Amino acid sequence: MSRQELQNRNVRQLTDIVRVAPNLTIQPSFGSSALNFALRGVGLMDFTQNNTPSVMPYVDGVAYPVSIMTSGILFDMDDISVAPGASGFTHGQSTTGGEINFHTADPTPEFHAGLTEDIASYGRNRVEGFVSGPISRSVSFRLAGQSMTGGGFQRNSRGEGYGNANIGALRGKLRWKIDETSTLDVGGHWTTDQSEASSGHNLYNSYGIPITSNIMETEWGLDPRFAKIIGINGNDKKPREDNMFWGANIKYTKDFSWGRLWTLSAFETVDEHELTNQTNSVASYGNMFRNNQTNVFSQELKIESLNPHAKFHWEAGMYYSRARMAQNFWYDSSDRPNTTPLNETSYRQNQQNFNQYVQLSYRILPKLTVIGAISHESDDRQMLNVLSADYDLNTGARTRLQNFGNSGALTNQFAGRVGAQYQFEPNIMGYVMFSRGFKPGGFSANITQQSSQLKPFKPEQVLTYEGGFKTMFFNRRLRFNAAGFYYDYRDQQLLGTILVPPYGVLGGYVNAPRSNIYGAEFDMEAHPFHGLVLTQNFGYQNGSYSQFQSLNRSATTAQFAATGIWSPVNTNYNGYNMGLANLTLSGAATYSWPMFRDYKMTFDVDYNYRGAQTQPQHIGDGGIYRAPSYFLVNSFLTFAAPKQHWSVTVYGQNLADRRYWLSGGTQATFYGVMPGLPRFVGAKMNVTY
Repeated sequence: MSRQELQNRNVRQLTDIVRVAPNLTIQPSFGSSALNFALRGVGLMDFTQNNTPSVMPYVDGVAYPVSIMTSGILFDMDDISVAPGASGFTHGQSTTGGEINFHTADPTPEFHAGLTEDIASYGRNRVEGFVSGPISRSVSFRLAGQSMTGGGFQRNSRGEGYGNANIGALRGKLRWKIDETSTLDVGGHWTTDQSEASSGHNLYNSYGIPITSNIMETEWGLDPRFAKIIGINGNDKKPREDNMFWGANIKYTKDFSWGRLWTLSAFETVDEHELTNQTNSVASYGNMFRNNQTNVFSQELKIESLNPHAKFHWEAGMYYSRARMAQNFWYDSSDRPNTTPLNETSYRQNQQNFNQYVQLSYRILPKLTVIGAISHESDDRQMLNVLSADYDLNTGARTRLQNFGNSGALTNQFAGRVGAQYQFEPNIMGYVMFSRGFKPGGFSANITQQSSQLKPFKPEQVLTYEGGFKTMFFNRRLRFNAAGFYYDYRDQQLLGTILVPPYGVLGGYVNAPRSNIYGAEFDMEAHPFHGLVLTQNFGYQNGSYSQFQSLNRSATTAQFAATGIWSPVNTNYNGYNMGLANLTLSGAATYSWPMFRDYKMTFDVDYNYRGAQTQPQHIGDGGIYRAPSYFLVNSFLTFAAPKQHWSVTVYGQNLADRRYWLSGGTQATFYGVMPGLPRFVGAKMNVTY
């Protein structure tokens, strides 16, 4: 997705990417700004924010293993690419689901500057700007920034608004062209997020707290005793973020006659302070306060051949990352009978990852190329000094302190892939690919009351069978690509349910021993005549469990509601459907035409459809636990003066004002959902020089 396509589709936040990429899911982690990514049904809902994602985001080649790191990055982008399937064979870390690569704009040898002002419904205001150009004959720079405020479309029963953003971000790049064969790139970024935290709509609770049918309505409450104990301002009861992210990286590239060498060193840090109301109710239930200080250092070294037209192409490299995390979170469970009202769980987590990879391709016949890759990754992580403390809400006195000590998880595995591509015609290529991917195991750390909660979950493996073709017809006026896939899943990691009386059902990671996913995708782009561009994406996915037995969250909760006693109800889920969003569709028609000789008009209508989806913790459940399908229509009209370097755009998102939700979550016997954006109408002006 190029810069122009991102602008045309009005991709302004990360969850917007699902409107243009098939079989992609990006969901807010319930009650948090953190996002969870899934491709072709492979993804981990990491609500504890301490595990490796199944789909890894990369920004300019730097891995962001803690998903909340992606907050505020989506500005001054050159392009975004989405690559499904096992990864880690050509760079970075090994994952099972794939990766999303964000390429930010680079410094330019000539001076350029630009400013965009975007104002929309609900007081949303976004300002972006950049300046780029030479410092000397060999050194160039780029500075870019954004500010985003407002946009809170939710309301409570008293009509008070909620959900306003307050994000500021800066990014800088410096490029030194040392000589004809050597380049040094230095980059850095900084983001602050003072937004109101993600909040959902309460669909169900067994406490008799009133709920409404208006999915855009949310509620919140903050127990002043809770606020006093954790040392925050109790007068402002709205859930909120107080986060800062920054990082720096250095990349050196050297071309030789035999190939290219590059190294990439990076440091990323997170300082997160997040207050949420997990039950989204007027009662002060489910208050949670998270402190998360994480830093990640990574180093990559890679060599590769240069000539893409040679019969033999090779690339090999090594990737190392070292993460240090200190996290503690406070949870108010005063709604749960016979529990200690306030619990604090704290720990440190150390992690090291070392991946070595090689990929080779050889054209054995004029039209046939075979491909092979292998990687080996070792991942070592430890949870250190896990402390669980209970507090009296009235006095603030600590009533219990338990040290659960240390836990460790070591993953040491190989991954690989083999495949072939055949060039039937210069404009028609077919391919087949078989791969084995894996992802390390990890830990749950959620209201720790029992040592069994700290038992690490296993690594997961995926055997992938894929085939497809890529075509270009009519002098590049029609592009059509298609793929089919089958995933044989082993020890699938998913957010399940554990029972911890008297707290009840809690989120915890479990492994499903055997499961499978299959599906298909295609994308098309057509230029039937000058000025008109038609695009269409199609994605289908379906998955089921073939060997899996686990706690039934809904049945266990229902039994508690009827009896007042927490006791496990287990279900054999063999043959159960995963509840994936089976069908994802998106398309657009964009037409441009000249006006008054020096001006241009562009009109666009686009849509996206997403099928119904069941939340991971509610396998086999329907009703309120299954997000309904939705169909959205968007449009924009741009009047541009290319020679004068300015444009004005008016746009509308979700023009029919559909009500839909993105994800759901359960706390005790509360169940709520995160609503998607209602209709937004806006205008933006762009000036460049």
